[in-house]
Amino acid sequence: MSKKNSASRPKNREAAKQETHEALIRAATELFKEQGLDVSLDAVCARAGYTRGAFYVHFKDRDALISAVMGQIGDQVLDILLGKEDEQQDLLALVPGFIQALLSGDYPLSRKGGLPPHQLLDACARSEDIRIQYVQLIQKGAARLANALREGQKKGLVRANLAPESTALVIVSMVIGFHTMYDLAVPMDMGGEAHAVLQLLIPSKATDAP
Repeated sequence: MSKKNSASRPKNREAAKQETHEALIRAATELFKEQGLDVSLDAVCARAGYTRGAFYVHFKDRDALISAVMGQIGDQVLDILLGKEDEQQDLLALVPGFIQALLSGDYPLSRKGGLPPHQLLDACARSEDIRIQYVQLIQKGAARLANALREGQKKGLVRANLAPESTALVIVSMVIGFHTMYDLAVPMDMGGEAHAVLQLLIPSKATDAP
């Protein structure tokens, strides 16, 4: 009996530690979306139901928490923008899909999403870990987009003379620009901008010559 109890304690402690970690990540994710990155650690701990002491067992500071949240939700963000990684990409639906995610608040880097882009850039400037997480997210998104471009070229839906990797980075740059201008409340016709981007990609006799 004592052996069984002794063997279960480390497992229970580890499970409790993991539960605390997940609760803090979940609380931070919710509050970042609601209030932005300036939310206090006390608010995060209160939402999670743990003390600051418990917080510092798992994270050295707020930036470490931000980095952990980015690492956990990064793939979810890409799935919102690009669809599931194991699904065949409909490239011509990606740009309108991003616009819809931006307007609906499903995309977290927006006024409606709760996390203004400038807060993330400020965090990147002060924390190398956060900057690396953001760069990796951009690179993963660009790689998935480049694959979608290649598939579009095979189907004749995308200009054959475009370099997928370079074009993907340009489109990602446009996305970052879109959500920055949206956060600044720059007057924009989102449908018109989406149409303009698509016109740069689709084949035409005048532009698709090798």
